[in-house]
Amino acid sequence: LQKQGNFIRLEKLSAEKIQLEEERAALETRLNSFAANVETDKLSVATKRDSVEQRQARLKQLQTELHQSSAEQDKLLQAQAEKRSRLSVLEQLQGAHEGFGAGAVAALRKSQSVIGSLADRIRVPDQYVVAIENALGHHLQLVLTEQPESAQQILTDLAASKAGRASVAALAIGHTDEKQLAFEGELAPGSTGSEAKPLVAGEVVHALSVVQTDPTVEKLLRSLLGRTFIAADLPTATAQIQNGHAGCDFVTLGGDLLSRHGIYTGGYINGNGNSKAPSSILGRKNQILELQAVVAELQEKVAEASRRRGALLSEQTELQASLQEAQTELRQQEVAIATREGEFKALENSRRLLHQKIDTVVYEVTSLAAQEQEGLQKRTLLTDRATVLETTEQTRQQDVVRLTADLENLRQQRDTANTSLTENKVAFATDEQLCASLRHQKQSLEQRLRELTQALEQRRAEVPAFTNRKAQAESEIADSRAQIERLQHDREQVNAQAAELFSQKQSQDAEVSTREENLREQRGRLTNMQSQRGTLEVELAQKNMAVQNLRERIQQKYHLNIDDIRSECITITYADEGPAKVETLTPEQMAAAGAATDWASVGKQVEELQKRIDEMGPVNLVAIEEYEETEQRHQFLTKQHDDLVSAKAQLLEVINRINTQTQEMFKTTFNQIRDNFRVMFTEVFGGGKADLILTDENDVLESGIDIVARPPGKQLQTISLLSGGEQTMTAVSLLFSIYQVKPSPFCVLDELDAPLDESNVNRFVKVLQRFLDHSQFIIITHNKRTIGMADVLYGVTMEEHGVSKIVSVKFHKNQDGVAPQAAKQLEKPAADSIAKEEDAPHQRAETMDVAMAK
Repeated sequence: LQKQGNFIRLEKLSAEKIQLEEERAALETRLNSFAANVETDKLSVATKRDSVEQRQARLKQLQTELHQSSAEQDKLLQAQAEKRSRLSVLEQLQGAHEGFGAGAVAALRKSQSVIGSLADRIRVPDQYVVAIENALGHHLQLVLTEQPESAQQILTDLAASKAGRASVAALAIGHTDEKQLAFEGELAPGSTGSEAKPLVAGEVVHALSVVQTDPTVEKLLRSLLGRTFIAADLPTATAQIQNGHAGCDFVTLGGDLLSRHGIYTGGYINGNGNSKAPSSILGRKNQILELQAVVAELQEKVAEASRRRGALLSEQTELQASLQEAQTELRQQEVAIATREGEFKALENSRRLLHQKIDTVVYEVTSLAAQEQEGLQKRTLLTDRATVLETTEQTRQQDVVRLTADLENLRQQRDTANTSLTENKVAFATDEQLCASLRHQKQSLEQRLRELTQALEQRRAEVPAFTNRKAQAESEIADSRAQIERLQHDREQVNAQAAELFSQKQSQDAEVSTREENLREQRGRLTNMQSQRGTLEVELAQKNMAVQNLRERIQQKYHLNIDDIRSECITITYADEGPAKVETLTPEQMAAAGAATDWASVGKQVEELQKRIDEMGPVNLVAIEEYEETEQRHQFLTKQHDDLVSAKAQLLEVINRINTQTQEMFKTTFNQIRDNFRVMFTEVFGGGKADLILTDENDVLESGIDIVARPPGKQLQTISLLSGGEQTMTAVSLLFSIYQVKPSPFCVLDELDAPLDESNVNRFVKVLQRFLDHSQFIIITHNKRTIGMADVLYGVTMEEHGVSKIVSVKFHKNQDGVAPQAAKQLEKPAADSIAKEEDAPHQRAETMDVAMAK
């Protein structure tokens, strides 16, 4: 039966293989055509992608260049702003005549007949500014006018208004002629060239040769500087005077003067003789000219950078537009390629399915032939194997009987050996314990033996007593022997019980052998049943494979799933016009009507429907997937958009709330600090007024804060116009005003008291002591007043050159917070000053502990 079924199956598979080969050939043709089209489209896309990547690379390069250009332009604008700010400050100082006396400033501002000052009409190189300013002295502030009457009127007005004193020069008055400048000795002891060159030791230069002036004041300047020469240093000037040039005035580059009368004038100059200081009138003019030239140059560079940046922006805009168009075209071609690849994959899937079906058919044909040959061979092998197994079974039965007997003998030997082994282990353990006990007792027994040897003489006197104890021990020994005999009798009884248990064990072993035999028989029956089950499973698999092949053919050919089709009857009625009428009846209705399904008509209708489906063309298999992906993308973007909108609204709400709370907190804190600063400033300075002012009260978060302070005896002014010590004390007042609002656990002050005088240091120490309960202060200082109020001092000393050591000093303070010696000093009259208290001798043990780290 199996052979006949295989033959029928082989004929069906052959016919199916021919049909599948034809379908595969048609499919291969379509695949080749699709592959050629797809490759052409991919080459075109690759070319456009390369073009897009090149444009993107250029766009990135342009962005980098734009960033660099913006950074460069920002740097230039920042530099220009700095220079303009510096220039504006200098111009304001020049316009306000900073460095001039009050009378000269009043004359320059109020008088109509004034044509300027001498400083406005001359210019000096930077290296000679200090020398010329000191050579001219107060003449640098000369107020220039044309007529003597005007000069007299200016002085009269200054006296009437009490604006101060000024020096006024009337240019109409004839000045001293050069011939009148003759004096004993040479007139020009040094170089008279007009070029300003750096001086070295031993050289001198005529002062007029380094000054550039207007012709209107040339005679005035000659009368002022006609006898003045610039020397490198004072020794050079002194040498010139001693060499016969006693009629000359000399000024050094550092500003020191040596007059023709032998008078030396010099010392410290405010600004350390720096011609760049804002207070230098001539140096300020030079700086203004230099800054104007630098600002003009920076303006040209900014314009050039702006033009270059505009060209880059234009190129970037054009490149972005072309890149967007290229990306749009590339995206359209990629979509077309994706569609073709989807169709190509669908065809490949169909080809793969055909290959799998053909392989399945070939495999089934091959397997059928192999199964037939294998069946014949298997039958012969099974017959021979059955004969061999029967012979082997008889031999194994005999071996089992023999091995069972041997097993019993071995079990008896094992029991005997186990018994002997147990006894030996017990004896060995007893001996080991005894040996260990003896080794443990050996030392103590030896010691005991020595003691017994020493006490032997004493025990000999006790021999009679031991004789009595010996008699008693012998009676105990007799009792022990009787007990031993009783224990031996118990041992014999135990041995008899062991023999009885051994006989029971043998009977149980026999029962185990019987059950093992029954188990072998049951296992044989189980093996037979498993072989029958395997045969049935093979048949079932073959039937399932046949059913599955039929299902797949129906699925591939008709695109129907048999499991989804209801059991029903169909009738088709063809009309002259219009589509055929299809009716579906239940099997009972068909039986009642006496009708039957016309399968030929059903097949014809199916062929027509299949033809219409083929005429509709291939189905876009990826359309559903693309729609699902697009729908998911749309939902995701919609959700992201809603999340961003809600997040933006929440952020704006949070920002508004934070701004409101921050403004309230800032106003509250600012008002507290402002009130504290007013009180603290008055306390620190012993009077005066101070205030904190917002530059923009409408926007407190972005507003700046101006500090206005008026120490006692001064006008209300900003902190930048105060002296160094006043600025420091104002900063201390502001610092501790903030501390009153929010104290800090630690505070580090780095030489804060350096610019303070003695009285201000004492005020600073008093204020500092008020906050010792709230904070711990670490102060870096060199002032002994501040050091005197410290609890612990740390310093660095160098006893050996190049080797530093840390020294710590701890003061012993009493309950009042001062050293014992200091407490004694406080009891003295109030006339004793703090300096005497600190300079007074102290006992080392009473004031401090000194520890030096190794």
